[in-house]
Parts: sequence; structure tokens; C-alpha cells
Amino acid sequence: MTTPHEGKTMGESPSASSPANVSKLDNFVYIYDIPRMEKKRLAALLETNDKWYELGQKQMGYSSAELDSTQRCCQRNNRSPAEDLLDKWGNYNHTITELFVVLSREKLYSCMEIIKRYVEPRYHVLIKQPLNEVLAPDRDMGTFSGAGTINNPKLTNGHCVPQAKQGNDGANRKANGDPVSPEAPGGMAGKNESNPLNSRVNSPFANELADLSSLIPKISYDELTAATENWSERNILGKGGFGTVYRGVFKHTYMAIKKIDCSKVKTSEAERVQLQQSFNELRFLNSCRHDNIVPLFGYSLDKEPCLVYQFMQGGSLDKSLFARRPAPVLSWKDRMNIAIGTAKGLQYLHTFGERPFIHGDIKPGNILLNEHKQPRIGDFGLTREGALQDSALVVTYLYGTRPYIPKEFLVRRELSTKVDTYSFGVVLFEIGTGLRAWDERRTDKHLKEYIDRAAHEKRDVSELMDKSIPIDSASDSLFCLQILRVGLLCTNDDPKQRPDMVTVMMHLNSALGRV
Repeated sequence: MTTPHEGKTMGESPSASSPANVSKLDNFVYIYDIPRMEKKRLAALLETNDKWYELGQKQMGYSSAELDSTQRCCQRNNRSPAEDLLDKWGNYNHTITELFVVLSREKLYSCMEIIKRYVEPRYHVLIKQPLNEVLAPDRDMGTFSGAGTINNPKLTNGHCVPQAKQGNDGANRKANGDPVSPEAPGGMAGKNESNPLNSRVNSPFANELADLSSLIPKISYDELTAATENWSERNILGKGGFGTVYRGVFKHTYMAIKKIDCSKVKTSEAERVQLQQSFNELRFLNSCRHDNIVPLFGYSLDKEPCLVYQFMQGGSLDKSLFARRPAPVLSWKDRMNIAIGTAKGLQYLHTFGERPFIHGDIKPGNILLNEHKQPRIGDFGLTREGALQDSALVVTYLYGTRPYIPKEFLVRRELSTKVDTYSFGVVLFEIGTGLRAWDERRTDKHLKEYIDRAAHEKRDVSELMDKSIPIDSASDSLFCLQILRVGLLCTNDDPKQRPDMVTVMMHLNSALGRV
């Protein structure tokens, strides 16, 4: 995929107040906007003493298993693991300023110097020492190619970054409601300050809390601590940008418990964004009850925000399709049922209210399977209410997971249910081929481009089917063919030409009716 500003370069930064400076910075917002050579310089610094590994684990939400896998893959293909990490994180629309902040938390000041000119001057005070940390930035970089595949953290908000503290005015900034730098001494003095929900009087979410508390069962934080054996690492099901999902046993029942980690949310603005996403999930899951939507069982806001869901024993569709370790094979009928069930859940979201609900982040990682391989859509932190009659809304910020985002949203920020339709179409391609949505090693890096070219060349479906499972009957080929055909309809570049999810569900059901 190309980026809106790929290939542009940037000269010396004008003064902070200069209009030219604003326009220059506008061209370099996201990590994928960083010029190639500067990204290579940054990656080379991060590879010294494996700083990239610590950054990925401590600040970006990757597990050690994922990072070990990245390292092995890059060693085999003579690629830079640090550059791979930057590309993976960047493909989820994290900004250069966010990267600047997480580098400051790890005290990687020489790395910060490389991208400093793409960050607003008020953040430059986060660089605490001269450039003498690891390597001189003009050292020979060697040669590496691009990044590997994508699979993890999720964009929350392209601008949820802290503002830098200048001088000794941290207290004044806080009194005025301004964010305080993560490095500011005393900026987050105690537990009560770090979680605005500890005081309902001062909470920016007091109204939502009052509205929801009577509708959804509240569970004490102590009970959830006991349910997860004191948040034991062996009970971790997965990690994201600011939260961790644990398996727990509550009232003799397995649950999935998502905990927002306030130790990673180091500014009032970032905290607000994460808590707002928690309330989004509470609000939407409470109003959406459907067989193909993960049910919400309860919540806790005593200390760190927690959401309690039904435990989905089959894990995510992502793990079933792509996990390296042995996993139960999904037959072609299983895959068709997963596609139909997910379509049912989406059409319900889009049609049950006066205004549609737009999920905003449909991908295999957010499609969960029960023990019978029935799908349920999860993670409603980015869900938004659409416009009447599903006309396109123009939104301020881009969010979602980049390979699943259509051009009208990526470029023009136009949001409608057809964004979900497009994302679902990319998921159908993954279900049919067993290939990831984005892979730098492919000639056609985006899976949509690969399928579009195959359709143009009229290739036989047997060439495209997932090779990891045998073809037992003619119906298997029919299932795959219908999955890919519907995926093509869903990923039409013109959102007006994409079918609504009710029509998508009917198309998929028609394949089952013929066997």
C-alpha cells in the first residue's frame, strides 16, 4: 500500500509559529510517513543491544513470543527486526509523536533526535540528554529490506499523545486540564490522580457511569483479582496497546477479563481516550445482544477499568488461521459458517437501531470463536454511531487497522457502514486463502491487490485456496469460490458499489443452500 505522503522529504524545520512549519508537519504525521533512510537510521540504533525488543515489549504491547518470531523471521530473510517492528506498529496508524513519546519512556534519546524534526517543538523537551546514547546517527546502516506481516496492536486515536512539560509549570498545566509530560516529576503523583474515575465528582465520565451502573452488573476489582489469580501471567489471553485480556474463573464460570493498564496510560489525555473506549464497549455491548456478538457480563471501575466478557474457548479467528503452533484445523464448512455468522453480527449492528452502529475494526483478531467454532464479534472500543440513512460522516481522526481500511476512510476520513463491509471483505480473502491481509514478502503486498489480479487473470479457485487443508469434495471449492467472490464485492473501491451486510449474508447463505 502506498501512503498519502510517501516519498516526500523535509528540510530544516522553520520556527514553531511559522505556517510553513505546520504544513510541513502535516505531511509527516504517521510512522509510515518517515522517510525511508531516516527509518533505517532509527532501526539501526534500536538494534544496538536489542533496544527494539524492549521497546516492543514494554511500550508497544507485543509479547515476547511475537517478538522472538519476528527476530527469527528477519534473520532468515536478512531483514531488520527493528524496522519490521516500526512498520508493524506504523501500519496501525500510530503517529510519529506517539513513537517520540514511547522512545522517551525508554530513554532512547539518540533515536528521538532522528525524528525530532517531525514532532512539534513543544515535545522536544522530552529529550533529556545530549546525543551520546548508543551510536552516532551517521554510522553505516548496512542494507535491509522492508517489514514483515501485521498482527497486533490497534490504533486508538492518532493524536492521543502527551504534551510536554516546560520548566516547572506542571502543576499549573494540570490545574488547567492540560496533559503533563510522562517524564514530569510529580505529574501523576498517586493512584487517585492516575485514575479520574476514583472520584465521581471530578470524573469526566460521571454521567456515563451513572447511566450504565444501573444497567450492567458491577463486579468488584478484588473479585476479579481473585478470579485471575492476582492477574497471573499464565492467565493472559492477549495484549493490546494499553490493556491486557486475562482468563478468569468467576462464580465457577470461565470469563475473559479485559483490564486497562493505567501504568501504561501516563497522561490525562491518553487516559481519557482509553477510558472513553471502555465506556464505548460498555455502552454498545449493553445495547447489542446477538448470537454473533460477544456478550458483556459485567464491569469494574474500582481501581483500573475492567470489562468482563464471555470466555471464547476457540480463541480468535486470527489464531485459528495463522498461529504457528498446531491449532484445530478449520474445514471449509467451518470457514463458511464463520463468514456467515460474522456477517449476521455485522448486519445486526448496522440495522437494529435508527442509526447504524459502525464497528470500525473488523479483522480476524476481533472475531472470536466458541468451542463449536461459532463466531462472535468482539472489541467495540472504536465503535461509532453512524448517520441517519447511513450517509457518510467525515470524522477528524483515522482509526482502525490499516490493511482493513478502505481508501475513502484512509484518505478522506469518510465513515459509513461500508467501511465495515470493506474490512469484512478483506477478512473473507484471508479465510479463503489462508494468507494475511498484508505481507511485505508478496509481490502484491495487500491481499486485495493479489485477489484483484487473480480475478482479472481468471485464475482457477484451486490456485487460490488455502493449501493447509485438503479438498474433500466439490462443495469445498464452491465454498471457497463464493467466499472470494463475495470478498470482491465487499472490497469494491467505490463504497456505493459495495453491498450492505444483509445482502452479503444472503450471498454467503446461497452457497450453503446449493450443497
